[in-house]
Amino acid sequence: MGEVSQTRKYRTWGKDMTQQQQPRTAVDISVSIVDVDQEYRDAIVDYLNLRGYRASGFGSSGDFYQYILSELCDLVILNSSLGDQSGLVLSEYVRKNTGACIIMLCPASDVETRLAGYASGADACLVKSVDTRELMALVDNLADRMERFRSKTEATPATGETGAGDSAEPWKLYRNDWSLRTPKGDVVSLTAKEYEFMLTLVLQSTAIVTRQYILKILAYQPDDKGNRALESLIYRLRKKTEETGCGFPIKTYRGIGYCLSSSVVLS
Repeated sequence: MGEVSQTRKYRTWGKDMTQQQQPRTAVDISVSIVDVDQEYRDAIVDYLNLRGYRASGFGSSGDFYQYILSELCDLVILNSSLGDQSGLVLSEYVRKNTGACIIMLCPASDVETRLAGYASGADACLVKSVDTRELMALVDNLADRMERFRSKTEATPATGETGAGDSAEPWKLYRNDWSLRTPKGDVVSLTAKEYEFMLTLVLQSTAIVTRQYILKILAYQPDDKGNRALESLIYRLRKKTEETGCGFPIKTYRGIGYCLSSSVVLS
């Protein structure tokens, strides 16, 4: 009886809450829910999509690993108890390899369980039976923080990378000859890898692109050798652009990834 009642609650709470709250606007936040409970997972996904988020659900850590190999994720809601792997292990992986925020759902409210969640990298640990209004309030707060961070990033050049966004003229990335034109009109020739790196950032606009995603796009192995190759590529590209006197149109987030610090138009 308890399970039936809980299932009915999952099917109805999203509809009821949607009637109480207005959808968010202009939100480009990707949220992933990793939980073996399909009813619960689907209810959260449906509600978040109605609220304007881009939400996806996964029933196992394996499915989620496959997803983040090629997709960006801003926020992960995951259960500490997953069928194929501990949610604590997944949380550690997300923290080390992406810039996503993490909300962990714990089966118990004891301090040790929550401490283990925080130690694994979670930003917040909640009991899974938490009132859904509280869960969604936390999601909204984290999303607001991400949006403010992105707005600040877009408006403020990175330290040591100033000069890239001082001009009203945008940078231009050319498809036909793999080149980058500076705001002053200088043309920087790019290698195939440099072009793919720039194209990846341009297609994501001002969003932060994780190192893991870039390594996959460039066909570099996700190990020390691959990371060194990526660092060398960025060093060479920075040197090329700075020699023109226009700075470097890319901001680095140590341990997380990269994003554009200036407007770059694809031509």
